[in-house]
Amino acid sequence: MGIAIKIALVVSIFILSELLVIELSSINNEKESNKVIASINKEMKSIFSDALITSEVLKEMVVLSENYSISQDDFNKLSQALLATYDHVDSLLFLPDGIVTLAYPYEEHKLAIGHNVLQDQSRKLGANQSISGKNNTVIGPVTLVQNGKQAFILRKGITNEDGCFVGFSSSVIYLESILSTLENLLSTMNVINYSIIGYDPDNSNYYDKIISEKGVIERQAHSGIICIFNTSWQISISPRDTSVPLRLLIMMALLLTLFLIVAPIKYFNKYRLSEKVRNDLQKEAHTDFLTGLLNRRGLESRFDSLKSENVSGSIAIFDIDFFKNINDSYGHEIGDIVLVQFSKLCTAKMNSEFTLSRTGGEEFIVLMPHIDQYQAKEYCEQLRELVAKAPFFIKHLNISLTVSIGIACFNGTDEIKSALTEADDALYQAKNTGRNRVCIKD
Repeated sequence: MGIAIKIALVVSIFILSELLVIELSSINNEKESNKVIASINKEMKSIFSDALITSEVLKEMVVLSENYSISQDDFNKLSQALLATYDHVDSLLFLPDGIVTLAYPYEEHKLAIGHNVLQDQSRKLGANQSISGKNNTVIGPVTLVQNGKQAFILRKGITNEDGCFVGFSSSVIYLESILSTLENLLSTMNVINYSIIGYDPDNSNYYDKIISEKGVIERQAHSGIICIFNTSWQISISPRDTSVPLRLLIMMALLLTLFLIVAPIKYFNKYRLSEKVRNDLQKEAHTDFLTGLLNRRGLESRFDSLKSENVSGSIAIFDIDFFKNINDSYGHEIGDIVLVQFSKLCTAKMNSEFTLSRTGGEEFIVLMPHIDQYQAKEYCEQLRELVAKAPFFIKHLNISLTVSIGIACFNGTDEIKSALTEADDALYQAKNTGRNRVCIKD
């Protein structure tokens, strides 16, 4: 091979590697940014779903009341129950005719009493959007008149039967509550240069709308949208410089391809696809279609895995008391929603080492490795009390639930059938001694 050809080949490899570095860096950074944005969207959806639920429940209570009003005592009781259940929300307000009349917690927001958001030039535009818009709108960050804190506000416009405006129900989430979640998430994903801009139609100052900002945002920053109902936040992420190791890697790879046989890509893709199909089928076979929890087969697989490691622990059967009455009274659609909300409530308080599954109907099973039956009883008592106190608001209905629980222990040599039989006996004892209790197999 002549010198000229060798030089041309080296130059071609260098140019090709540079082009590949630019393209792959762009693709990689875009993928990482999209992954970050998707994670933030998921986290924010969870947080602001609490705001939506609480403001919607307050709105419905007002609509169903006489003269579209609610007493101070009823408002406080409802707010206390809602904030205890939906802990992302910091406060609730009721604004008949746009005037703050009721607030919870009162001491923290009493200075807002009497404030008319429809006459306040710094709130008027956002308030009017809540009246005219059919969708949910989150405004913020804004400075609260009552305490000077930065917060996000979700307002629900309330109208009477004639469609005339009656007032607002508002849920408030403090900015400081969200910043910690955002910064921890971004830090976990190694994002060091970013900016998140909120939505406030009453404020034209760009810097006042900044929710969180860190590092330096460059021109080639990747931008995306965080969707909070029909409200959009803008996020910009500056990519990390990974071109140097990538350039070396590509240069070596291109040189090696001159001497090595390229691996059969088609076979690899086929194998990867078959693995994906196999994993998807296995996941589907082990998952309950309604709640997304493990089903009976998934539970047995998890139990067998513990058994192979000679792990002992406890197992509990949960049975929602008088669930048939819910189906008979409100229909199976409401019953299914109850099951989903029940599973989410239990999952939220579930220890990371425990496995919650739905094995049929209103029956749920919790696998608790590494704890004895007395520790399991203490844990299950906490869940039982949580279920009994939590309000289940579904389509204007306030449904109360209780649950009976039977517990048994197992060791590394037991079969799941024998463990479940003992737990079922304990559940039978719980049902026959008054329900809404936890019993251990004698």
